[in-house]
Amino acid sequence: MPADSTHVAMLRRGPRPWNIWRAQHPNTIPYLVGVGLSVGERQMGPINGGPINLSAARLRKASLRFASLTAADLEGADLSDADLGGARLDGANFKGADLSRAILDRADFAGACLIEANLCGTQLIEARNLTQEQINSALGDAFTRLPSHLTRPHAWALCQDMRPDAEDVFHLRSLARNPTPMPRPVERVSWLVGGPRVIAAE
Repeated sequence: MPADSTHVAMLRRGPRPWNIWRAQHPNTIPYLVGVGLSVGERQMGPINGGPINLSAARLRKASLRFASLTAADLEGADLSDADLGGARLDGANFKGADLSRAILDRADFAGACLIEANLCGTQLIEARNLTQEQINSALGDAFTRLPSHLTRPHAWALCQDMRPDAEDVFHLRSLARNPTPMPRPVERVSWLVGGPRVIAAE
């Protein structure tokens, strides 16, 4: 499903109008999947009217290379598969955000909050200003690549995707409500005129 054109148009107006719009629509989740912004539109730091509020925004596969997101609020945002190469992410809040498989080469994480951020499958070898404390607070897997000076936390699960899709969530919730699988309906055979026929029980 493509990005919401209304949300994209509002984002392109800049951080200040965007933040005002977010304040006026607190229950709206920005749907910006695959959004492509110009170089100028990617500058969303304090110098350009930010920091921007992108909390809970859906930014999967967004093109944000070399973006300025200094001190941005990205708590709970979906940035999976997004291109954040060379981006300024210093002081940004990524608490609970999904950065799985995101492109993060040369991204600057100085002072960023990565508490419970999903780093599964991300390539962080060339990321700048990452600390062990930040990594320890995040979530990752065997495919998360870290800079040589950092150590993979023992708590990271192997190949675990931290954000199941909607179908998986529905299935998990169904299991929680009905922990015992429902028995399959028993079939019975009818020997009426025309030969045997299989009739599913109601």
